[in-house]
Amino acid sequence: MRAGLITSVTLLIFIALPALSTYAQTSDTVASACDSKVKAPDYSLPEWPEKAEVKVYVIAADFKPEQIAAILTPVRNWSAVAEASGSQVTFVYSGTTAQQQDCLNCLTIMRGKVHDNQKHAAELQAMVYPGEQTILYARLVIDPVIPNLTALTNAVAHELGHNFGLRDCFECRGHSTVMGLIRSSDGLTGPTRCDVAQVRQVYDHVRLHAAEVKKHKSQQVVKIIPVDAGEEPVDDDTPIVLKKP
Repeated sequence: MRAGLITSVTLLIFIALPALSTYAQTSDTVASACDSKVKAPDYSLPEWPEKAEVKVYVIAADFKPEQIAAILTPVRNWSAVAEASGSQVTFVYSGTTAQQQDCLNCLTIMRGKVHDNQKHAAELQAMVYPGEQTILYARLVIDPVIPNLTALTNAVAHELGHNFGLRDCFECRGHSTVMGLIRSSDGLTGPTRCDVAQVRQVYDHVRLHAAEVKKHKSQQVVKIIPVDAGEEPVDDDTPIVLKKP
């Protein structure tokens, strides 16, 4: 990992209640039907690099075995749409750990105080280089106010959406997105068709940006800067003084 400052981007969600989702292959038809801010979330947040294999760790002391199982359901569901979403990003459960893992392409899921007057109950802390969008590593922090398994599953499913650049869409209705404000059981444990379609848009932009950067670099003119003037060394006639033994 290159040296330099790392910026933390914190993304919050509102208290989420229970959550079953339908995972279908996205298409242009689906994408056109999933209007941003109507049925699908907008996007522009940081995202994992394309084709990343993200190692998922869970803080052992924070969760019981049944809670870990509830957490891993949305982890698997987001991995299941890696191809359909165009991200090719997969999550690999790497076990429990005693402390957060700040390694490249690592995601640590943990408990922590998040809840406030706005009812925020979980947050994604994404670490990126200043001025860049690519996530280096991240922490998914879940407030203890989320105790039951269905709410826990839904909170993780929502936060994983932020991992792919998706924003909250509290105005979205009709169970069209896992990024909405959920006040009642709507059966979402992972991305919907509209979420998958939006992630495709995110990674289309990622690839387009990468191509533009590559093109710009290839068009740059190489400038040779001399680092040695090449002059002959000047004779030094300074007397050498030797001390007598």
